[in-house]
Amino acid sequence: MTTCYQLAGPDIVHESFGGDLVVLNLRSGQYFGLNPSAALLWSAIVDGQSITDDLAAGAVAFAQHLIELGLIVPATTATSKPAVPLSLVSAPTIEVYDDLSDLIVADPIHDVDDEAGWPKMQKTSS
Repeated sequence: MTTCYQLAGPDIVHESFGGDLVVLNLRSGQYFGLNPSAALLWSAIVDGQSITDDLAAGAVAFAQHLIELGLIVPATTATSKPAVPLSLVSAPTIEVYDDLSDLIVADPIHDVDDEAGWPKMQKTSS
């Protein structure tokens, strides 16, 4: 079966830093480190390529893992680019980090105390 995917929403962002791809979920504060093989598959997914195991060994399983992590969803549009076979050096892996989640989900522009100002977060009522 061939499936096309899209990012799970505008809160999923990605950037390459010195050859390493990092994906960030702004809603949960988790960030993800992808090895080079996973980065190639991620690029194919966000490029709109259809995903099959013909694309690369384990591509479908990797896409399913990305769904479980809340990073991608099946595409809502029926159009997709054909899969371009990829030669992966290793199995795609993704590392999950949440050590900075409190800082990532904080909104320093809006989460301020009216009297104390920024950067003190507002107290929430329980």
